[in-house]
Amino acid sequence: MTIRAHLRLWSIVGDLAIACVSYEVALIVFALFHGYRLLPAVQSLDWGLLVALVAILGTFIFIGLYKLEIYVSRPLHVATLFKGTLIALVITAFFDFTFKAPAITESRLMVYTAFIMFFMLSGAARIGLLEKLYRRDVRKHPGVTAVIGLPLERRLLVQRLEKLRGYDNLLELEPQERRRNGFDAEPALLEAIAAAEPAPRQVFIDQPSLGHKAVFDLIAAAQARGSQVYVTGRLVGPLDSTRLLIRLFGSPVMRVRRAPRTITMSRRVYVGGVIKRGFDVITAAFALIVLSPLWAVIAVAIKLGSRGPVLFRQERVGFNGVVFELIKFRTMAVDNDDSIHHEYVCDLIENGTQACVNEDGVEIYKLVNDDRITGVGRFLRKWSLDELPQFWNVLKGEMSIVGPRPALGYEVAVYKEWHRLRMLATPGVSGLWQIAGRSRVDFDEMVFQDVMYSYNQSLFTDITICLHTVPAVFNRRGAL
Repeated sequence: MTIRAHLRLWSIVGDLAIACVSYEVALIVFALFHGYRLLPAVQSLDWGLLVALVAILGTFIFIGLYKLEIYVSRPLHVATLFKGTLIALVITAFFDFTFKAPAITESRLMVYTAFIMFFMLSGAARIGLLEKLYRRDVRKHPGVTAVIGLPLERRLLVQRLEKLRGYDNLLELEPQERRRNGFDAEPALLEAIAAAEPAPRQVFIDQPSLGHKAVFDLIAAAQARGSQVYVTGRLVGPLDSTRLLIRLFGSPVMRVRRAPRTITMSRRVYVGGVIKRGFDVITAAFALIVLSPLWAVIAVAIKLGSRGPVLFRQERVGFNGVVFELIKFRTMAVDNDDSIHHEYVCDLIENGTQACVNEDGVEIYKLVNDDRITGVGRFLRKWSLDELPQFWNVLKGEMSIVGPRPALGYEVAVYKEWHRLRMLATPGVSGLWQIAGRSRVDFDEMVFQDVMYSYNQSLFTDITICLHTVPAVFNRRGAL
């Protein structure tokens, strides 16, 4: 394992240890100012320390202080550490003073002293020790940073990389063809990555300069060399949940964490899958309980609005092509003819059908003015309320809270080979598509976002997407 592979763990352990030391130093200051007898460390602990540890860990994860990239720019590192410490201080002070932590509430000086000490000690450890380890790793693995894209698109990125530690040995690669979606990566680009000696340390791939399929090919080629891979472009911007990368590189960037999982999973992916499943079960069960009164109101509205059942059941294609029965609130008249939708969707996938225009004059990649939709159904779709029963699919393990939308069988039948990559992630109730355009992005862009999500899936990514889903629904961007 390289040094950089351990930096995240060392950063976390170091911060937690320093927080405990800072707490004890603050206790000493507290005792000296108040004339108290100093107690042994074990006897002086209370739950205020636990609040501080949770606040520090959660805040630092949220703003990106445990990402490898924090060590490539000292000014950004120090500024982010100060911001994170200040946020953690406010959170800790709120809980300690509100719920009266035994030691801290006797003196506000103690909590401020603890966090001042923490900022200074953590900064010294990160810059004086961990940053040196990162620089040693750079010297030990001196490969180039390859930047693949058209000159105009990569210019700003190159200017930023030249100023960053470990990214300044640049190799710029330009695609010669102007073909886009669905085409393989150019052999010359793949060969440049494969032939570079030593292997590239990082590879940046500009998605707007290339086709979606070409991006996947280049990711695989770079990962085969052990390179750290980044993808730039507006379609991946929402996956930079900490916003650290966009501040560092000056454009929307996603770091590729792993390849999409297959049916044979490594131990690391399995552990991640258990965490994701636990999050799914807890969230779905909570939603089923809390939203049950709303479901009762929706059920009555559907029955009063048109004849037929409340729930609509339909076969969908899930993870690795497994078919399951999806449940939704019924939004269409019963016994309707789906041939128009079938024809439109298949043409959209195969030939890139032009977008339709909704009542607001906005181009969207869905059928508009669909006569099959009832009045109540149109309201449910506009606010995404028809999707609520899918929490039951989540509990059954057929879906996840976050993931690609489950496909219809006749859609999968006309998929191109690279489209099938989206089925290497469990389908979800919400996902990147819902918060980054919904039906305003075309089919190929939707697939690209789904696959990019599977490259970057984590518990924090899922929580971030869930938090962005509610405002996306209220904004109704791309909804029908």
